[in-house]
This record gives sequence, C-alpha cells and structure tokens, in this order.
Amino acid sequence: MQAKPRPAPTATPVAAGDLLKRSAPELEALIARQRVVVKASPRDEKARRNLGLISVEAANRVLQAQALGHAEEASAYAALIRTSLADTLWRVTQFARDEPARAQAALGLFHADGIIAPRDPVRGCDYFSKAADAGHAAAAYRASQCLSKAEPERAYRWLERSAGGGNAAAQEALGRACIEGAGVDAACAKKWLQPAAAQGRVSAISVLAWLYASEGTTESLSRASDLYRTAAEAGDFAAQNNLGELYETGRGVSREPAQALGWYRKSAESGFAPAQFNLARLLAFGIGTERDSAAAREWAVKAQGQGIAQAAELLKLIAEAAH
Repeated sequence: MQAKPRPAPTATPVAAGDLLKRSAPELEALIARQRVVVKASPRDEKARRNLGLISVEAANRVLQAQALGHAEEASAYAALIRTSLADTLWRVTQFARDEPARAQAALGLFHADGIIAPRDPVRGCDYFSKAADAGHAAAAYRASQCLSKAEPERAYRWLERSAGGGNAAAQEALGRACIEGAGVDAACAKKWLQPAAAQGRVSAISVLAWLYASEGTTESLSRASDLYRTAAEAGDFAAQNNLGELYETGRGVSREPAQALGWYRKSAESGFAPAQFNLARLLAFGIGTERDSAAAREWAVKAQGQGIAQAAELLKLIAEAAH
C-alpha cells in the first residue's frame, strides 16, 4: 500500500507587533520555520512576507542597540540579517509603502551600512530622512549624522527630534553640546544626559559622572563615583580612568592608591592614553605598588605616542632617577 504524500508545510501570518515581544533566539527559530516553508514552496507569500517583517524588526533592533551603545548586540542582529534574511530587501522595500517609518528606517540601515544592499550612504540617508519625517527617532538620529557637515542647523533639528523621541544617542549628543560650547550649561547637560543614562547608555553615564565630579561638592562627588563605577564596570575607558583618579585623590571615595592603580591599568590596557600616563606615574613613584621604573617607562612611552605631552617630562624624571 502506498502512503499518501505529506502536505507541504505552510506558514502562519505573523503580526509585526508580535515580533516586538520575541527574543533573539525566538526570531531565529521563526526564521527557520519560514525557511522550511520556502524550501518546499518557494513562492509561498505568507512565509516570504513573514521573513520581510522579521527583517524589518531585526534592522530596527540594530538601530536601537546602536542608540544604547550596545555594539555587540547591534552586530549580532546585523549578522542575522546578512546570513538569514539576505533575500528580504525587495520585500522590505514594498513594506516601506505601507509602514513607512520602520521599513524605511530598515532600508536606511541596509543601504547606509551595506548590510543586504550595496553600501550607498546617500541613498541610506534619504531613507533615514523619510523615516524621520514619519516620526522614527532612531532614523532621525542617523539623519542628523548625515547632515552634520553639510546642513548643521537642519541636523541639529533632527537631533532634537530624535532626543525628544527617546533616542539615547541623540540625548547624549545634545547633553555633550551643552558642555562643549563656549561655557558649561550643567542644567542643559543634565536634562539630556540623565534620560540617556537611565536607558543604560554607558558613555552618557560616564559624561554625567564627569559633570557631577566637576561640581566638586561632597554630594556631587559621591554621585560621580557611583556613576563612574557603573560605567567603568561596563567597560568605559574614560570612566575607568576617572574612577582611578577619584581613588587616588580620595574625592567622593576613600583614598585607595591600589584601587586607583587597578582602574588605571584596566583603562590603560584598553589603549586609553590618559590612563597610560597615570599608570606610568604611579609605577614611577611607587604609589599603590612597588616602584617599577621599567614598566613606568613602557607606559609613559605609549602615552607619549598618543599625544600626552606630560609624558615627556615623566620620562625625563624616570631617566634621572635611574642614574
């Protein structure tokens, strides 16, 4: 007796809103199920549409991860698109007609970063601008970057719109603008840095810590040390160095030279020039550790090579102490 052929697998339509709740492994599993259907029925419209929607979702997660400074997460989703969704460009382009903001933001990413389309920054910026016009905060940030040199005033307006929409990268950029101009406007800087830091953007936490440290009060220094520690433990080189400085001087924390040395070393080993100089200085004078002129010279040379002018004087002192 012959067995009846099994029916071809079919796809169940996926709602775009449902994808927002899916974890990365769940998205990968969903892609795999659609691929089974497409392999059996290459023209299956539901499966092809589902893959396109997943591509839009993954692209928007790249943009969100970039906004939060989560480089590894952004790279992982970009890799997922390249390896598992490379055939979705046409479908996403069609989606852009019906759901312009998220789909156009995805197209901006694909073209600007060359993910599943030839790298074309001009075309990518055009899509980002269209998505920004439709209210997409992350696209507005990327659009502001596109225009920063050619049209700075328009770029700033996009930046404000992006920050107002909750984009952490834009919020940090506006916060930095408040302290990098003619004078430091602490209230303005905190207005934007605090929400960016609250979202977990590590570089914003580090800048906010610097702002509190610069105020110099006991309360603000204590707050700065907490913020620096959060950013330092998350791998921010500047925060690691600056937390070391607080431990060296006893500002906002108890004075602990060995702790200072440890944070300087962690930052220096990542290539941060000010930390390389600070580490060299502590090694040269035996602060927090035994004096080690050879290691001090090595770090001072590295700092000097990165433009730290004080390193030359430190090298001179190390040489004089050796005679």
